[in-house]
Amino acid sequence: MEAVTLKGRKAGFELQLADWAGISELTAQLQTLLARLATDTPEGNVDFMIETGDRVLGADQLAEVTRVFDDFPRFSIKSVHAEVDHVVPLRQRFLAQSIHLVGGIVRSGQVVDCTGDVLFVGTLHQSATLRATRSIFVLGEVAGLLIAGYTGDQDAVIAGDISKAGQIRIADTVEVVEANDYGPQTLCYINDLHILDHGALSDLGKLRPKLFRKLEDL
Repeated sequence: MEAVTLKGRKAGFELQLADWAGISELTAQLQTLLARLATDTPEGNVDFMIETGDRVLGADQLAEVTRVFDDFPRFSIKSVHAEVDHVVPLRQRFLAQSIHLVGGIVRSGQVVDCTGDVLFVGTLHQSATLRATRSIFVLGEVAGLLIAGYTGDQDAVIAGDISKAGQIRIADTVEVVEANDYGPQTLCYINDLHILDHGALSDLGKLRPKLFRKLEDL
């Protein structure tokens, strides 16, 4: 079975690099194939689209493939595409829409980053940080810094017992938590005046209906 296959497409020539082959085998066969093409087509520049199947070439691997083309000045790489390329944005979207359970002890100086919503059931020490791109729901013990919507999501909330937290942030809005009467059902959110406000967790359905429906579906 050939590790490198040449296909003619409407958009031009396509080189299919088998995802099961090692990079040495690929480059050796690519060298042979391009040498034959250079003899068969002695004139004109040719661009190639490279398909790598279910493998994304690493930087070193791509450099080795590119070095083969350096021996053939008339030939160049137009694009490199893998079938798994589309998985990356899908994975990011899935993570952003998921609610992640985070436990354990986050010690002073440590930073935990999460994509999506977080249900925190661990212990967050003073000077430790828990960041989420969306909302944070606290069922554990928190003495450090909580940051919800840290990439700019102002619809994010922080809910639960924040009475002992050092600081909370939602997007770019900050509150230093000092003497307070916050209970375990506290809901922190950015109101219509773009000010960090507090209410009861029972208000979540009214204030953030999409998030509330998401929790109902769990």
